Amino acid sequence: MKFIKRFFLALLVFIFIVIVGSVIWLKSTAPDYSGSLQIKGLHKPVNVVFDKFGVPHIQAEDNHDAYMALGYVIAQERLFQMEMVRRVAGGRLSEIIGKEMVPIDKKLRILDLYSMAKKAVSRNFKNKNANYVKETEAYLQGINYFIDNGTLPIEFMMMGFKPDHFTPEDVYAIIGYMSFTFTYGLTQDPFVTQIKDKLGDKYLKLFKLDSVSFSKHYSPEKELTSSILNGFNGYQDIIPVPVWEGSNNWVISKYLSKSHKPVLANDTHIKYSQPSVWYEAVLEYPDYSVSGYYLAGVPYAVVGNTKTYAWGVTIFPFDNMDIYREKSNPENNNEVWHKGAWEKMKTVKNIIKVKGADDVVFNMKYTGHGPVINEAFPEISKSEKDPLTLWWSMNKLDVSALNALYFINNTKNMDDFRKGVSLIDVLGLNVVYADAKDNIAWWAAGKLPERPPHVNPFLILDGASGKDEPLGYYPFELNPQSVNPEDGILETSNDQPPEVNGVIYPGYYSPGYRAARVKKLLNSKLKWSAEEMQKIQLDNVSDRDLKLTKFVLNTVNTESLSKKNKVFSMAVKALKNWNGSSDIENTGVTVYTKMLYYISKLAMADELGDSTFEKYCSSILIRSSFERLFTNKDCIWWDNINTPRKETRKEIFKQGLEKAIVSLQKQFGDDVSQWKWGKVHTLTHIHPIGRKKPFDKIFNVGPFPVGGTNEVVDKESFHYNDKGVYPVETGPALRMIIDMSNSLEKYTIIPTGESGNVMSPHYSDQAELFAKGKYRKLYMDVSKIKNGKVLKLVP
Repeated sequence: MKFIKRFFLALLVFIFIVIVGSVIWLKSTAPDYSGSLQIKGLHKPVNVVFDKFGVPHIQAEDNHDAYMALGYVIAQERLFQMEMVRRVAGGRLSEIIGKEMVPIDKKLRILDLYSMAKKAVSRNFKNKNANYVKETEAYLQGINYFIDNGTLPIEFMMMGFKPDHFTPEDVYAIIGYMSFTFTYGLTQDPFVTQIKDKLGDKYLKLFKLDSVSFSKHYSPEKELTSSILNGFNGYQDIIPVPVWEGSNNWVISKYLSKSHKPVLANDTHIKYSQPSVWYEAVLEYPDYSVSGYYLAGVPYAVVGNTKTYAWGVTIFPFDNMDIYREKSNPENNNEVWHKGAWEKMKTVKNIIKVKGADDVVFNMKYTGHGPVINEAFPEISKSEKDPLTLWWSMNKLDVSALNALYFINNTKNMDDFRKGVSLIDVLGLNVVYADAKDNIAWWAAGKLPERPPHVNPFLILDGASGKDEPLGYYPFELNPQSVNPEDGILETSNDQPPEVNGVIYPGYYSPGYRAARVKKLLNSKLKWSAEEMQKIQLDNVSDRDLKLTKFVLNTVNTESLSKKNKVFSMAVKALKNWNGSSDIENTGVTVYTKMLYYISKLAMADELGDSTFEKYCSSILIRSSFERLFTNKDCIWWDNINTPRKETRKEIFKQGLEKAIVSLQKQFGDDVSQWKWGKVHTLTHIHPIGRKKPFDKIFNVGPFPVGGTNEVVDKESFHYNDKGVYPVETGPALRMIIDMSNSLEKYTIIPTGESGNVMSPHYSDQAELFAKGKYRKLYMDVSKIKNGKVLKLVP
């Protein structure tokens, strides 16, 4: 008996020791926010002052130390995020996850980002005395010092590997992946052709992509294979890093500002994740001070401000990606025909290392246009005998984006800033600018391809004749831009910019509802303050959705529907009383969203098929066409092709509304007042490891009920579906408002927290504030930080 008691007592002591030891070890993996750390390689001591939310204010004696310190502190917060981004960029997920990622790795390697990165480093890092070279290398030195000497976050232990050192090639590859996420060519273009191939050109009129609509600029002779559709679609739901989707920014002149100085606002829309994409930091050394938002793995701020100017960005989604159909030699499948002669394709052997399995050999072939994509997309082989190749300006240009970011972070006046913006090549960015001298400006940045007049860049091009080759790039002077406009307002929301010299540059633009709403709100008052700008960033009223609702209600006999029963009566009343907003307590938006889904499904699923409709009913292409569909009673999509009779728009409206009410009644019950938007529209920030239970309870943040919807200023995007539950997928990855009358402080918020380390107190300390539409103040002046923690980094 004594032995049993001693055994259990020893077991309890052992379990206690293990638990205590685990807690101590886990705490040791948390970032350091105070004390003193020796960092070999620093020239002089650096003070890092962390504010209440963990934002570092790095105070150094020179640029080398400032960027080395930035690299170190961002590594202790975001190392796992940086590692995952570069593995995605290089197609190296199988190495740490397993064989299920091999198909994704093949597709990502087709992008050839590391070939681009090696060339970019070879070209741009020749001059070791260039400031951007020295600062980038110092930044990487700080990251790598942490890898060698810091305590790695728990994710690396769980996945069983240690990261390699980061290199300049990694920086360029991360920038390249960011550029790829701006491009919809590999997902939207195939869908367009699937419609055309299956249904004919007349069904494209709704999207203004039929041959008549394009006759002034394009030839409809070529058809794009729909097989890529299933090959790349959905990759964004698999890879564990954020994907860009949209954004808003605007700036008003001093004449519209209550402070008599320009006010600038920005909210970048990116797929929600944990950690969120942006890391905030303030860098200071003699003659330099920047408060910025940084991508993990890139040394310069993409959005930010100095004491004298501020800037914000949105995606400028121009089309810089084409697919070519090559003509292969029937006697030699390693040759393709080009401009009257057979040309040999280059073959590069790729080895994909796979966790727990043998290596996979992936031979990539190249023509003059780019990599052959057939093997990475097995679906292509079913319909394409000849090679399809990917032409992407990313792999054709010098890639000066890092140089551009350096100049943007280091300019003294608007002319110098413009020169920095002109260096942006592979990224499509709408950059808005304001300075203390009362200038405001907007530039659509990126190298815009010039194509022959007959070429339709949304379809597969002829790779053999040489007639569809790019002609070059337009000079930056012909990019859309505006400086100090008379009306005092510059705004972009990924919408189509005005034509330049009669040319509308092809792209995957948003329908313009957010842009119109922002301009409407800005024009509703004579003067604005930075505090009042918050209401615009948080605005969730959809003028379009309200218009469509009224259109349906005026078309359908709602009186007869209301007489069906009390639930129908109350649901119709909720729609009639709806003001177009999407607050969490609102019920009208819940009824509208379900109705919109059913009406569009009744109109389109018979032609597209249920699975294709479900996959693409939330795409930009369909979302931007709802208004044209609803307001055209003769649209070909209203008729159900599976019935002998011709259905009318009125019938589809009525059926869609009825189905919505019945479905919501089953989901919520008879009390319509409980059909609240916040019950179905929720935000959870998902960590890569949190995708699997039970780790979701540890690593994920949320859920939170949130307002907003698709195509409003506070764009909290989701997929339309018949389940009536709408998890938010993308939205503002930052909100920033700055008044140039006091450029040393700004209103800001990011979705979860500064840290990606689950043991940090700043892992999710902004999440609730963000979900409730709150802001915090960020000060550049360290003396204004109350109760800040100080970490001293010494050589």
